[in-house]
Amino acid sequence: MKCKKCSSQAVIHLRAHNIALCKEHFIEFFENRVQKGISHFKMFTKKDRILVAVSSGKDSSAVLYALKRLGYDVEGLFLKMGRHTNAAERVVKQLEEATGVKVNIHDVTQYFGGLGTGEIAKIVKRPVCSICGIVRRYWMNRYAVEHGFTVLVTGHNMDDEATFLFGNIMNWQTEYMARQWPVLEKTHEKFVRKTKPLIYVSERETYAYVFLNNIPFMEQKCPFAKGATSSMYKKHLNLLEFEQPGVKHRFLFGYFEKFKDQLNRKHEVELRACSKCGYPTTEEKCQYCKLEERVGSYLSLVK
Repeated sequence: MKCKKCSSQAVIHLRAHNIALCKEHFIEFFENRVQKGISHFKMFTKKDRILVAVSSGKDSSAVLYALKRLGYDVEGLFLKMGRHTNAAERVVKQLEEATGVKVNIHDVTQYFGGLGTGEIAKIVKRPVCSICGIVRRYWMNRYAVEHGFTVLVTGHNMDDEATFLFGNIMNWQTEYMARQWPVLEKTHEKFVRKTKPLIYVSERETYAYVFLNNIPFMEQKCPFAKGATSSMYKKHLNLLEFEQPGVKHRFLFGYFEKFKDQLNRKHEVELRACSKCGYPTTEEKCQYCKLEERVGSYLSLVK
């Protein structure tokens, strides 16, 4: 199979776009799609200080490298969440060395007496993914605010976003649907803008990009993610994509074009400052501070 642009040997066939590309032109294609997302949704400019949340997975590694290649002012942030993230931390250090992009490492277990999210989940009797989400969202935003970054980037790709939308529709979670957009604007002085530059690229394309660029990443998934409902939704969307190439794009961007504005008007959220940390919340005290207090109370009892 020949590259559509130069007739060299193609390395990938993109059925959704009906093209085959060589290594050079695929990398160009991928980075153009990233830039398209940034430009179309007005995510940020080259004047912004951008913090990329890196996990050691292919998506965050890809977006970190692509943004550097595109000339943006970018650094990474890796959150240590317990012993289960030790292997990921080693990969992230390799990523920093390979890309030349600084990756800041922040150990969040220090706020929970050295406990990781798995141990915290047992104490408060909640799923690990729920605890991880609370801690990650809080510290990604707080770290960005405290260190002068203007934008926070995550590595969610088109497949991820289509899967979230599918799950939310299946359960009619309209509040989540209303917030699903590639850009979350700064709505409080202690928020930073949050963006998803991989919105136009698929999971397969992201994998090909990190592979062809020899970007370090870890294929092993989080040990706590096994059996997640989102995996089932993604499997069924993949089957549809195999039968109808491009269906994920049509599904996700059809939603963006036709329904997003209607839903967004119905679910405006009033924010206040957390009474403990001062960061935005919808309640008197934010979920993160409540979690810190519960774990602190438990540790004081068992000492």
